[in-house]
Amino acid sequence: MAQIAKISQQVQLKCCGHKFYEFFKNKMECVFQMFPEICCSWKVLEGNEFSHVRVIHLKYVVGSPKEGKTKVTVDDANKSITFECVEGDVLRDFEVFQMKIEVVENGSNGSSANWSVEYVKANEDVAPPYNYLLCGAKVSKGLDEYLCNS
Repeated sequence: MAQIAKISQQVQLKCCGHKFYEFFKNKMECVFQMFPEICCSWKVLEGNEFSHVRVIHLKYVVGSPKEGKTKVTVDDANKSITFECVEGDVLRDFEVFQMKIEVVENGSNGSSANWSVEYVKANEDVAPPYNYLLCGAKVSKGLDEYLCNS
């Protein structure tokens, strides 16, 4: 059985972590719309914006255009949102693919958005999905800037 691998990246935030998390969680459609070069379209298939678990169909660009069905799980206690691919293009390269953002308050050092990807490669020729972390960092920096200026 293949091992689950994990990669991660931390992005320092200037805005309040609570404000960042609440915006990301409650206005996810706005976050997607803010980055049209990454997210082409999305549609809620199960649940709604008030659900802690929902399934969305997502068309996006990470390296190349992709689409798939993603289970989104919100964990308020840990200020985290998990995106688990359950169907779609990414599963050609990965048997398991789960991306997570966790917002952490760092006391006097502000807060951070910690992105991680857990995955199992479909074969050894597949590169680790660092490009997904780069997209997560871009979204975090852009949203942070937006929230600081509004």
